[in-house]
Amino acid sequence: MLMVFALVGAACTSHKAVNSGGGGTTVPTVAPTIKLVDAAKVSCPAAVTSTCFGVGNVSTISGIVPGLFLGASVGTDAYLSYIDSTQGGVDGRKIAFYSDDDKFNGNNNSAETQALLSKVIAFAGSFSLDDEDGGLILKTHPDVPNVSVSLSSATNALPNTFSVNPLSNGWGLGALTYFKQHYAAATQHVGLMIAQESSAIAQAAGLRAAMEHLGYHVSYSAEYGPLDTNFTTYIIAMKAAGVQFVDLSSTDAANAEHMVQEMYQQNYHPQVIESAGPIYVDNFTQLAGGAQATNGIWLPQAAALYLGGDAQSVPAVDTFLEWVNKVHPGFTPDLYTLYGWASAQLLVQAIKASASPLSSANVTAALSQITNFNASGLMAPANPAGKVPPTCYVMARIVNGVFVRVPPSPKSGFICGASYYHPPS
Repeated sequence: MLMVFALVGAACTSHKAVNSGGGGTTVPTVAPTIKLVDAAKVSCPAAVTSTCFGVGNVSTISGIVPGLFLGASVGTDAYLSYIDSTQGGVDGRKIAFYSDDDKFNGNNNSAETQALLSKVIAFAGSFSLDDEDGGLILKTHPDVPNVSVSLSSATNALPNTFSVNPLSNGWGLGALTYFKQHYAAATQHVGLMIAQESSAIAQAAGLRAAMEHLGYHVSYSAEYGPLDTNFTTYIIAMKAAGVQFVDLSSTDAANAEHMVQEMYQQNYHPQVIESAGPIYVDNFTQLAGGAQATNGIWLPQAAALYLGGDAQSVPAVDTFLEWVNKVHPGFTPDLYTLYGWASAQLLVQAIKASASPLSSANVTAALSQITNFNASGLMAPANPAGKVPPTCYVMARIVNGVFVRVPPSPKSGFICGASYYHPPS
């Protein structure tokens, strides 16, 4: 439900977040007695020695959209630095973190992946639209684990790729079933807004198949281009088509903000507006027209309210926010930051469980045994070894400009028991 690729529509739009309502908590201050060891500043003479080991990350950080997936590197660095600073590393070994930027270029992704092979025991937290190119290198090195959320079906399918949110065609049925039960009439008049990008289009196809499997009827579907910033034409068309259920899962936060604001300006108020993750950024309400335009929008996602809303019930939220701020002061976490943090945590768990001697092959073998992972409650349980996506989820809504859990979500944890729909091939 928390879509891996839902945000990739951001490829031609930049979204800068600020702390203004996404979570409702203050980033805690790290205890002064803890000396920061930044993994990005640790050096190691080889992929693994008796005192250190290397971890690589190849993400899109610059290029046509500066900072696009910077969070992936930040989150990975923050978790590895947390382990180095509070636990002295892993089994006495410090962690050297190597972060490369593919600059939105597949050839760069491939070359950087190749160059890092001699320096790292594993890759972790990488996030790129061009990860299929790096995947071709990883395919020839099946002993080197890639603990990353992949947008490429080919890279995701590699036996040495382990994802905290595995790519899968289809969609979880939990929230869709809830909406069918509570907004039956609206589900007969659905509108889909889809970024014109292959990952988002594939995702939308899975969502639509799941909706139709449950008896939904899609009345309107539109793909918008990467340069579109005015959506009034689409909004008017949806309104004319009688759409009462608007899904914004296949677009990014920046464009969703424009869409919501323009719906409000057109006096168009569908019964349901929902997004399975992309809109969960701190300043969504501020940039989407204020509380009057956003109140009541649904957020069903397979993650805790990691921007702060679940800090009291999920201790890992504070740890996540604390160490991101400690290692990268002023950086506002996003979904990619969460993926980087969780991916690094999964890798460290496997390293601790791996057989001796410490090697890429032994870590890969340990990862192949991890069939249940939830990042200490930050994410719904997934099966990285089996490449099975999560089906548990949280239901939240925007209330007075802030994302908060709402029934049927428990005060902590996830709603579980729903199935995952895979369309017939």
